[in-house]
Amino acid sequence: MSVDALLLALTSVIRPLSVAAVCAMLAAVRPTRLLTAYVVVGFVVSAGIGTVLVVLLGVSAGSRAPAEVRAVIPFILGAVSLGYAAGLLGGWVQAPVPDRTGATPGPDSSSWLGRQLANLSPRRAALAGVLTHKPGLFYLAALSAITNSTSSNAGRILQVVLYNAIWFAMPMAALALSRRRPVELQDFLRRTTEWVWRRQREIMITAFGILGVYLIVRGVVELRS
Repeated sequence: MSVDALLLALTSVIRPLSVAAVCAMLAAVRPTRLLTAYVVVGFVVSAGIGTVLVVLLGVSAGSRAPAEVRAVIPFILGAVSLGYAAGLLGGWVQAPVPDRTGATPGPDSSSWLGRQLANLSPRRAALAGVLTHKPGLFYLAALSAITNSTSSNAGRILQVVLYNAIWFAMPMAALALSRRRPVELQDFLRRTTEWVWRRQREIMITAFGILGVYLIVRGVVELRS
């Protein structure tokens, strides 16, 4: 697996919204059914989108394409990432809003996702799996790295599957442990999410700033090589 894609996957394992969703499911009467729907549907949709994108990227900017072509995507993603970090820093972009009640970390209860998590069913858990793992800048950057790492579509698709397996590692672990120690697991995830949620603005500024610089540098290296 591409080292770049592996690092991006590892940095995406713990995300406030996905951890909040898993906490809500662990607190339900039948958490196993909800977590299964969350993981299976979210994984299939995310991996499916990634597969389509790496195949399309491979056609337009494969590993044998000129360096100028391969460098365009990292430059664009890097500029967008730096712009997002600057927007958060300047207050032009707002970080996700926590629940107004302050009882648990998670999306505002008046938001669409907040309402889904407040009244869970397998169908709503499946939708939450898709919405909390929507392809973002980190995912697109990983797909770019995967595309440039090999000229084989089979190799690219395998890397997309591995990336998503790492991305879904937390809810998969929760599903595996949901029948054994659900109370302890929920408490651990809640404390982790509370810590991340209180510092999410600073974390997001740092993460998107580093990602933007990294992608632009990688684009420059592609051009110089």
